[in-house]
Amino acid sequence: MTEPANFQWDADGIARKSDAPIRVVYVMGAGRSGSTVLDTILNNHEDVLGVGELVHLFIEGSASKENCSCGEARDTCAIWSSVRERWSELTGLSSITEHERLMTKFTRVQRLAIPEWHRLRAGNPDPDFAECLKQTHATYQAIAEATGKRVIIESSKNPLRAKLLCLTPGLDVRLVHLVRDARGVAWSRMKPFAKSKEGGVPQDIRPKPIHISAGYWLFMNFLSEQVRKSFPDQPSTRIHYEDFVSDPAQALKEIGEVAGLDYSSVANRLLAGDPMAPGHLYAGNRVRTAGPIKLRSDMAWAEKLTRGQKRLTWLLAGYKLRQYGYERKPTMSMDSQAASEIENSLRNAA
Repeated sequence: MTEPANFQWDADGIARKSDAPIRVVYVMGAGRSGSTVLDTILNNHEDVLGVGELVHLFIEGSASKENCSCGEARDTCAIWSSVRERWSELTGLSSITEHERLMTKFTRVQRLAIPEWHRLRAGNPDPDFAECLKQTHATYQAIAEATGKRVIIESSKNPLRAKLLCLTPGLDVRLVHLVRDARGVAWSRMKPFAKSKEGGVPQDIRPKPIHISAGYWLFMNFLSEQVRKSFPDQPSTRIHYEDFVSDPAQALKEIGEVAGLDYSSVANRLLAGDPMAPGHLYAGNRVRTAGPIKLRSDMAWAEKLTRGQKRLTWLLAGYKLRQYGYERKPTMSMDSQAASEIENSLRNAA
């Protein structure tokens, strides 16, 4: 998966409203890997706005289904109301239906949008692609104007959206590939959740079988790796969720180097037990509506998964887990006392 050979053909139509590009730090990888927690913590830098899973902004009816992480309903939150209004002004569109169609065409992993990218790479211009880039830039321009922030954290996780953003003129994209142990992802996806607007669950979530989750984990991480290879000039890094929990200061330093930001003060506040403000994440894991973040290792899968489930996950995804440095017999990637101190301090702050 590489850049379309003639991707420059669409750039002339992009309207630039600012000399400085809008910096976007995009978190990609498999779901249930801790991206909402990471987004929330990164949001606590004074120059940053974390938006969560921004892809949901352009799903018809999404505004009334959940609350913003600030506690307000999405359709009444001042930030997102301003963003939608400004986006309509920039694009000349009164409805999000067209943008939803374009997002589905070029970024919907479940509907295998990858063939669209192959056609672009082969040198077949698509007017829809140019329009999609214009509307995507308008989204970030609207956010920047509504908030005054020039660095935006998005944790939609979809690698195809990351590719789209990297090709959008006027955006300065930095990539964070977030990885969590596949067995932890599989355990998380086995848990059902009932629909709850206040709880941040837009619809009933049914449990996913182990083999489906292992395949999903492999596919999303493979695509994330390919995006980083396709755009070697884009600053990027890979962060393991377990390492982020065990040594948040080091992980934030690495992310800060990619983002061009100093996260040392955020790390100090996190370790001191200061609450991490949830900000205005539009969508994401239900944890975004639960108040101040508690950073924890979440190794419950080691006890909850059966021996057979662990073996099946390792059989399917073990080769990639080894590449990422995971072991078949897990050991805590962090000092248990340090983990306890972090969680207790965050709990006391809440």
